[in-house]
Amino acid sequence: MKNTNPTLIDYFRIKDWFHYMGYVLLGSLLANSFNIFNFFVVASILAYAYSLNDYYDKKLNKKYFVIPFFLYIVFLPFLSIFSILISISFLILFTIYSWPKVWLEGKPILSTLTNSIGFTLIFVLPMNSIKIIFKYYPLVLLIFILNTAAQLLHEIVDYKEDKKINKITTTVRFGTKTSLVLFKLCLFLTMVISILISQNFILISISSIIFSFIFLLIKKVRKDTRKKFKILGIFFGIVYLLDLLEM
Repeated sequence: MKNTNPTLIDYFRIKDWFHYMGYVLLGSLLANSFNIFNFFVVASILAYAYSLNDYYDKKLNKKYFVIPFFLYIVFLPFLSIFSILISISFLILFTIYSWPKVWLEGKPILSTLTNSIGFTLIFVLPMNSIKIIFKYYPLVLLIFILNTAAQLLHEIVDYKEDKKINKITTTVRFGTKTSLVLFKLCLFLTMVISILISQNFILISISSIIFSFIFLLIKKVRKDTRKKFKILGIFFGIVYLLDLLEM
């Protein structure tokens, strides 16, 4: 028989967010600034966000989110002031995202934007300066739009389940057809930005255009569409990495 007892990987949903650690590496390369503690901090705040969400959504008895929050505090002294502010912003954003008294997760548009902004914060956290963000703002915008597309896709797949529990996401509020249009609009904008940055980031540009084109062709979102989006996103993220390594 299989062991059905949950592990720490299950409690902190590591499998759901581990690929986002790639954003830390990409942001570090873009800023030419590598701090190993940025990775520890991001792992901590992601584990916190996901376990907090489970605590409220699944009405758990044990507050496992306290553990990664404690680890986050331990790592704080090793961060730059900029990274501390970004990480605190992330924590606040995803706390009110799950907290029932505010529950941004159940509010249309805000539910989508919270995720788009939050995961983009992971990308900019290692940059150590607002000047670097402004310098590479088209690339930051590209990441934001791709995160928006990913969240819309997530909402479309979970539409029936969210509607059943009265979680009014953007997709529940406006319908799957509208969300699919918004999803494809994000992909179209990704292609436009990719063309604009092609002179400086040729591999990122080409890979983003190919990635967007693949999903622009879909007519209907299926359960495995989200998985394909994630897997291809990781693959093309490696291409991003190769491009930034050449800087």
